[in-house]
Amino acid sequence: MPEDRSNIGQKSSVENQSLISRRAFLTTSALAGGAVVLAAIPLVSTVVIPSLKKGVGKWVDFGKTDKLTPDDFSMLSYEFMVKDGWIDLPQRGFVWAKTDAQHGVKVFSSTCSHLACNVIWNKDTRMFECPCHTGRFNPDGQPVAGPPKKPLLLLSHKVEEGKLLVQITL
Repeated sequence: MPEDRSNIGQKSSVENQSLISRRAFLTTSALAGGAVVLAAIPLVSTVVIPSLKKGVGKWVDFGKTDKLTPDDFSMLSYEFMVKDGWIDLPQRGFVWAKTDAQHGVKVFSSTCSHLACNVIWNKDTRMFECPCHTGRFNPDGQPVAGPPKKPLLLLSHKVEEGKLLVQITL
């Protein structure tokens, strides 16, 4: 039987067309993938990387230590600006500080160790009280009642030139 050479030529051109479209597909895919990676770099640098950073500490000046009431806690408020991505936001809060002759200055976080509510110093009972779940802490920050199991956080602080500086971790 004689071979039909017209079919062979058609078959080759069909294969060539599929090779060309495959090559075009790979080229387009590579270019699109590169574009996605380039577009993701700003997203990663502004969203993902800042969320992986550990808390940054800031020393806050609360003024002269002689303004603290001896042997009683004083609520000291603070406010400063924090850069969050591309926005500057105010960071507000307060700490509890006291001074005494034996231990010098003690500074406690105002955040309950149970669910992060703000604790309040009650002068009458001489306890820190958490209004959220009735947690209570003694003057040393140790839990005495309610659900909290961990003590109040004792904050790093220093006194320079008579001024109380407290490290606030964000």
